[in-house]
Amino acid sequence: MNKEKTLEFLKEEHAKLDFIINSLNQEELVQYHIVKAWTIKDILAHLAAWNKELTKSIGLVLEKKDVWFRTKNEEEFNKIQVVLRKPRSVIEILDEWENSFTKMIEKIESLSEEEWNFSSEFKWKDGHYVTVKSLFGYRKREYGHEGWHAFQIEDYFESDRCTCRVY
Repeated sequence: MNKEKTLEFLKEEHAKLDFIINSLNQEELVQYHIVKAWTIKDILAHLAAWNKELTKSIGLVLEKKDVWFRTKNEEEFNKIQVVLRKPRSVIEILDEWENSFTKMIEKIESLSEEEWNFSSEFKWKDGHYVTVKSLFGYRKREYGHEGWHAFQIEDYFESDRCTCRVY
């Protein structure tokens, strides 16, 4: 996917998640466990951490340095980042999520085509080279990262697990 299509995809998924979040009240963001023990606030904290990590990783790839998540399990990172943000308010998490997304998008927009396609000497587990573009290649059921979590939240509220409401 080229840079413009990737930006469009990321923005669409963010808008979808933002729409879902804005349809809920603050209590609902901390009340329901959507993914294992994670509330919606925790999911947003997780996304904010990853947006920051991906923004940082763009620079690492361009500096011909390795990204830690190429060879390591992200689970520990996810746990640590959510725990670090537990004391923060819903508003603080929402702000961090929004700001981290904006900065990530701005960083991508600032890249030349050459930078976007820059290939490092490192390879992903599947054998493909790490490129800036590949940092944004995560897909699960054709959703990207934010889109997948939007799907999970929407699915939770529409399922039998939740007698809370359907929006």
